[in-house]
Amino acid sequence: MERYIEQIFKELPFGIAIAIVAFLGILLIIWLLLPLWVLFIQWNTSKIKDEIRNVADLLEKRQRDEGGGHVSGPGD
Repeated sequence: MERYIEQIFKELPFGIAIAIVAFLGILLIIWLLLPLWVLFIQWNTSKIKDEIRNVADLLEKRQRDEGGGHVSGPGD
């Protein structure tokens, strides 16, 4: 890896070499953090789904307790 960076600095002008190395560094960081970002999004999505399910269950329970009647749902 060091050999490639040294070759970039030898063959290209200094400003372009710094820009290329910075760009490659940013790509490396994104490549390393992307799996963690995907896992975080999946974890958050499942957490939100659980909360929505809990709220729906609470509303259904409240309707049953207040009205005592039948609550129509997707299974009816």
